[in-house]
Amino acid sequence: MDFSADSSYLQVSTGSYKRQVYEVPSGKQLVDQAVIDRITWATWTSVLGDEVIGIWSRHAEKADVNCACVSHSGINLVTGDDFGMVKLFDFPCPEKFVRICFCIATTISAVDMMVLYC
Repeated sequence: MDFSADSSYLQVSTGSYKRQVYEVPSGKQLVDQAVIDRITWATWTSVLGDEVIGIWSRHAEKADVNCACVSHSGINLVTGDDFGMVKLFDFPCPEKFVRICFCIATTISAVDMMVLYC
């Protein structure tokens, strides 16, 4: 769940792997992709969206990437997956199958690792 930089919008990722954007405080769902594309996000923790298409490997299933977090500077994205891998990407990464900047294997839960990074 992420707020826009001006706190006017909220983005969520659903259990059915859909990214949804809502106006704050009305709660009205925003469906105009042109408007969504112009929103600047204060944070980014979603594994969904055009900005993070590159985090998905060729053979990844929807549930394989568990979490994501953009650095405070907004230039790096770290992800955690089902295989214990923590991967660092440039952000945004809108190209499919982008090069990973750095990758480590860990026995720590990837979700716990995201809390440490962000």
